[in-house]
Amino acid sequence: MRLEAVGAGVLIQLLAVLAGATIPLPQSVRVTAALALLMAGLAGGYTAGWFAGGDWRSGLLHGFLAGGVGGGALALVLRHTMTTPGSEVGAIWGLNYLIATSGIPSELAAAYDAQIAIVLPALFGLLFALEGALAGGAAGTVGVEPP
Repeated sequence: MRLEAVGAGVLIQLLAVLAGATIPLPQSVRVTAALALLMAGLAGGYTAGWFAGGDWRSGLLHGFLAGGVGGGALALVLRHTMTTPGSEVGAIWGLNYLIATSGIPSELAAAYDAQIAIVLPALFGLLFALEGALAGGAAGTVGVEPP
């Protein structure tokens, strides 16, 4: 286990989450920025897998760990912005907009509003971790030639 490889992937993801939470964007590009923010799991996982070296299993593990930490940060920030009105200004606003317009029935949203604010950020965090594992595994095979 190479902690510096995981740290490199986490750094990329944390910087993406920080930028998505603090940089104000025009409303016309916030949803596009939110989708780009969701792809930061791929970038961090690939970086972790590439720095770890070795085969695809090593890259997958390092990418998953980096994605898990970055996804946890995204889930915490998204949970905060879902429960604190007026706190989102950039790409995180786009994520909240995608959640609000996703077609969740209003009766369900009214009955389970507190649970939705926990489950959906956790799903986005899990998406980050899975993206990181996928990209890390792909990066682990970069230096391997086929037989």
